[in-house]
Amino acid sequence: MKRDIGAIAALCLALWALPAGAEISIEAVDACIAKAAEDGTNPNLCVDQAHTDCGTIAEDMHTVATLCFTEAQGVWGNAIATKLAEVQAKTDENIGAVAAIETKYDVLSALVQCDRMEELSRLTQSTADLVQRQKAGCQSTASGLAYVRLVWRARSLK
Repeated sequence: MKRDIGAIAALCLALWALPAGAEISIEAVDACIAKAAEDGTNPNLCVDQAHTDCGTIAEDMHTVATLCFTEAQGVWGNAIATKLAEVQAKTDENIGAVAAIETKYDVLSALVQCDRMEELSRLTQSTADLVQRQKAGCQSTASGLAYVRLVWRARSLK
């Protein structure tokens, strides 16, 4: 009985120490993109930086990491919707439509690659949990990169 209580306490402590979820600050991402533009560096690295919490979850906690990346993908999706609304408010109807179409296909083409990676991973000795973690990370990255491209393209509209 004492051993069970100790194990439960250790598990609770470990879960408490994990990120509560995807702690992505779109304001920080936007600042990172602006800095990349100023410095002439790759803005895609801003997505990796934003995914630090999810990416550093222990290797044996695939479900927690999957949830984190799934939440991050939701944050990216909301940010994309907000940025598209801003672009559409600043421009004529055609430019807003082009921005929406470009972003849609940026996401879709990347998601196809995530599916490809998942299928190839299933042919290996990878566990189902690991494959799911990798796919969630890929999907979140796809959305994050689409957001970065949208912001990057929208810079000229200011």
